[in-house]
Amino acid sequence: MDRDYNKHTAVIIPAYKPDDRLPPYVAALRDAGVGKIVIVDDGSGEAFAELFGSIPQDDAVHIISYTPNAGKGVALKRGMQYLLDSCPDSRYVITADSDGQHTVKDVLRMAESLQEDDTGLLLGSRDFDQPDVPFKSRNGNKITSTVFKLFYGVWVSDTQTGLRGFSSGLLPTMIAVKGERYEYEMNMLIECAKQKLPMRPLPIQTVYENNNEGSHFRAVRDSARIYSVILAGFFKFISASLISFVVDYALYLLFNLLLKNVPSLTGEVNVFFLRFVPHITIATAGARILSGIFNFTVNRKFVFADQNRVSRSFPRYLTVFLLNMILSAALTSGLHLWLGWSENLVKIPVDILLFILSYKLQQNWVFAPEKKKTV
Repeated sequence: MDRDYNKHTAVIIPAYKPDDRLPPYVAALRDAGVGKIVIVDDGSGEAFAELFGSIPQDDAVHIISYTPNAGKGVALKRGMQYLLDSCPDSRYVITADSDGQHTVKDVLRMAESLQEDDTGLLLGSRDFDQPDVPFKSRNGNKITSTVFKLFYGVWVSDTQTGLRGFSSGLLPTMIAVKGERYEYEMNMLIECAKQKLPMRPLPIQTVYENNNEGSHFRAVRDSARIYSVILAGFFKFISASLISFVVDYALYLLFNLLLKNVPSLTGEVNVFFLRFVPHITIATAGARILSGIFNFTVNRKFVFADQNRVSRSFPRYLTVFLLNMILSAALTSGLHLWLGWSENLVKIPVDILLFILSYKLQQNWVFAPEKKKTV
């Protein structure tokens, strides 16, 4: 094992109006042998020029300054871009906060862990069950982890950790992730989930000094940004599906009205254990085919931003589409025959349940990014 992994490690520290803990923290990282330390002064202003000036810059330490304040996401990406352009020897990239939460010991443990396995994203995971953890941090993280698992199928025990590590080969991917402020870090997790990149936890020390008063996280505004990111894809899917549902239901009513008085299409047909009413089945199929073409186009371009070949996505979409169509026709017919419910009204709750199934299948299979082949 290469014991010189520290010198091949770069640490990015976004800093907005930091306190006097930053200079000794940088000095400790340098003394520990970290190869590159990039501090990003995210528009702290003239009042903090002396503090940043007290940090000596050399081959190991570089400070990026700009105004005005642009947000943590911008700061992180500026640091990453600098590493991509100017530091070809950096094999591992670690992001750390400037407020004293991430100890030098944990940064070095992360560097060692990346040297052993640099696949995907390594996340410094805090223990939120400790008594000194602030209430809002303990419960906020647990709720966010649960919501993230529900929508993206991956359990991340600490979604808001700023201590993260990955190989330098992922720098272009991380720079391309959208987001300017705290929502950027959530987008990073979402991108890894979409690309099926492993997200591995590394237990770290849980540090909350002065009840975390040094954090610039704004509870209401920044939490709203984070949750809007988590739920954005689902809300787009809902919008597209509502429009498609209106198209589908309108066509179904039209076709059903035209076909229900055709003598040959009345009665019922039994297929195995399923019972079908012909005019309901034909109306459902015709409406679903037309609305399905519309829905595939909207979902592929605007909801999931699918970059895969149509030849890959469409057959999968067609499979889900046919499954939903068969289940919709069978359940609508069955409930109409068994319970005597209106064939027009019963279709609504049936398709709501199928909607949830369709979302998960499209997210995790139909439009899921194709895994990149490794050499």
